[in-house]
Amino acid sequence: MTAKKLVNLDEYLFRRGFSTPVKKYMNPDGTATSRVFKLREKDNGELSVDVSSLTSPEISIGDKSKFLLLQIENKSVIALDLSTYHAPEVDGSNDAHAGYGMSLEDEIIPGLLARASLRIL
Repeated sequence: MTAKKLVNLDEYLFRRGFSTPVKKYMNPDGTATSRVFKLREKDNGELSVDVSSLTSPEISIGDKSKFLLLQIENKSVIALDLSTYHAPEVDGSNDAHAGYGMSLEDEIIPGLLARASLRIL
């Protein structure tokens, strides 16, 4: 098994979330809720992000009518004892894809990540 390549400390990461009010991914003040950074069962313990230097916000967000885009410094992720690693999609559809492992039961880390993020689209 090959070692995972870690994302540089100085990188920024993009995280996409739903923009519909029903999903409640944003607070009334415009900051992200922890739901944007909360794992789901289907995530297999790894939160999906894009490395900003390998893509653009427009590509990362996909459908602007359904999604919003947040940016977070990888330093903020690492400060929480998480490691971000490159994980390009095997089918070649997203070379900027990366991830970091988290616990599905963790209720604190998603909130801390949300507070460290900034909505850019």
